[in-house]
Amino acid sequence: MTSPTHPGPGTLARAYLASDKAGEELRGNWVMWLLHRWPSFPLTALCLRAGIPADRVTLLGGALVWLLPVMALLLPPAWGAWAVCVTGFVVIVLDCVDGDVARWTGTAGPRGARLDLVVDMTFWGLLYFSIGIVADGGTVGPWAGLGMLAGWARLLARLINDSMGGHSTAAPPPDWTLGRVLRAGVEGLSGALPFLALAAPVVPGVVWLLVLYSALDLGDAMLRALARDPA
Repeated sequence: MTSPTHPGPGTLARAYLASDKAGEELRGNWVMWLLHRWPSFPLTALCLRAGIPADRVTLLGGALVWLLPVMALLLPPAWGAWAVCVTGFVVIVLDCVDGDVARWTGTAGPRGARLDLVVDMTFWGLLYFSIGIVADGGTVGPWAGLGMLAGWARLLARLINDSMGGHSTAAPPPDWTLGRVLRAGVEGLSGALPFLALAAPVVPGVVWLLVLYSALDLGDAMLRALARDPA
């Protein structure tokens, strides 16, 4: 039996499915919806029961982020690949947890949002760099440099989108065309990027997929900015 202040995983999952957020994530970040959101419910329930605030969950994710390049550099490439992949997966799960903890405890606010933004941007930059390190065989070489470039492009795209108020995924537009569906499908692949680390030791060229994804993200952000009506 769970109380409203200490909901169990099932209660959290049902509340999520009944909310607008489930539809927004399914349209805008479908890989996270499929892979990361569901493991987050038991962790969220544990944090709520233990009284762990959202900021501490965010800081834990931030600490794990900085381990990514360390593990990629110090571990053998095969082990480093798994370490980067699993850690990246966990960081995204924790990103789901901290938001849910903040909402259920009524502690969501500007400070938490800023902290989450810093961790999120650091994560994607270091993840791309770490996958490049793994592709270089555990050293900082050309692939790591290319990964860093891809990470920079992704962060720039995020800044551009945030300056315009972020992506709007609250409801499908009336002209929900094939092009819009394809765009949403590509955008939603973001949560799958940590898994590229597993292929990097064998096929270093997967780093080019990071470059392509970042280029598409940046190009889309720039087109949105150029097409936006002046205030």
